[in-house]
Amino acid sequence: MTCSDKADPGPEPVDCSTVICTLNFVTITVSIKDLSGEAVVLNNYEVIDNETGENLAADFNDVEYENFKEQGFYPIFNDANRSQYQNSTATLTFKGTIDNEEVITEDYIVGADCCHVSLISGNTEIILE
Repeated sequence: MTCSDKADPGPEPVDCSTVICTLNFVTITVSIKDLSGEAVVLNNYEVIDNETGENLAADFNDVEYENFKEQGFYPIFNDANRSQYQNSTATLTFKGTIDNEEVITEDYIVGADCCHVSLISGNTEIILE
């Protein structure tokens, strides 16, 4: 099995010790632009795991991600979350605010196999009116 094979989240989980993974670090991002195509810079955002209530975006607020935000890109899920979500799926809610007003709420279904996280559904290109 390679990392491109989909792990079966059924009753018999894949033995990840036998899987060969790539060294790529996968990050799922959301792009937010206004009607003119300009990047939207949010004052704050959260990515809430709907089952646990955990804010996954707390890990994305360091200097590395500041450049993403300036370009209108917001990470919602990455391989740092892989082991926690391995062989399962989760529903995440992205909430973005500008001047303490919530301007975006979007839901995403994500998952992870033995190697990487993946986006199952959700809008990754948001146009803010």
